[in-house]
Amino acid sequence: MKQPNVQQLRSLRLSALARNDRAIAELNSRISNSPDYLVEELMIRHGWPAHEALCAVQQLQEKALQGTTDQSAL
Repeated sequence: MKQPNVQQLRSLRLSALARNDRAIAELNSRISNSPDYLVEELMIRHGWPAHEALCAVQQLQEKALQGTTDQSAL
């Protein structure tokens, strides 16, 4: 069986906390749904085509993940 990596372990810990704490559950939900909201905002308010909005948000997520990974390495 493949061992989970650090990011997966942190995600599991957050999920466990969210089950027991309503405030954390709400914050986790908002964070999880944010990419969808951003894509919708880019499409509806700014007129971006769906594929461009999705690609832009994906790049932002990758950049944020890289930044988080870099900070964890320090």
